[in-house]
Amino acid sequence: GGDLDTDKPKAGRSLAESARELLIVVAGVVIAIGLGQAVDAIHWRDSVAEAQDSLRSELRDNDNFYAFRIAASDCVGRRLAELNGIAEDVAARRKTGPVGDLTPHLGHLLADDVWQSERSAQTLVHFPRKDLEQFSHSYSQQIDLRAWLNREIEVWSAIRLLQGDPNRLTPSDLTLVRDSIQGARALNYLVTVNAGSQMQINEALGVAKAQVDTADVAKVCAPLARAMPTLPYTTY
Repeated sequence: GGDLDTDKPKAGRSLAESARELLIVVAGVVIAIGLGQAVDAIHWRDSVAEAQDSLRSELRDNDNFYAFRIAASDCVGRRLAELNGIAEDVAARRKTGPVGDLTPHLGHLLADDVWQSERSAQTLVHFPRKDLEQFSHSYSQQIDLRAWLNREIEVWSAIRLLQGDPNRLTPSDLTLVRDSIQGARALNYLVTVNAGSQMQINEALGVAKAQVDTADVAKVCAPLARAMPTLPYTTY
């Protein structure tokens, strides 16, 4: 009969070959994970750089306001001293002339839109710790400043009782005006001192130098109008 054709069994893979294949698979997974982490790190590095640039721009706008308040501080103090003198004249029943629009525009919106946006986007958690602490310090201090600015609106609203004919004021009116003038003095001091502190913090963060709006300062420093108000009301 003819020769019987049979298949010879293939030799089994050695342990070394199996281990080699496993190492290749593991190495591929490690490389894939490493590449993914590298891509993720590059993404967050770029996101952090963009976020910090945007935050510095936002803080510079706030610094412009701080610089304005520092420049206008002495003029606010003189305005309050003059208004206090008018109140004292009325209290002593010394006839005094009319008072025009007396409220300087001192308020400003301290923006934190970018800060809140980057917090929601989870970008802040990728900041270097020192940078995050400094940015947090700057923005957290805005909470007190906003409270003081809002309080300024209230006290200056009361001081506006002097507008028009101040001789018409009652003793209770004068008490409110006097207390409000003292409150305005304290608030002007707090805002001015902390404005300087904020600018120092922001300078350390690389925020560009602020620019003072000289036109706004000139308005605050203008002489008090001693004529009847030109408007039925004055906006703060």
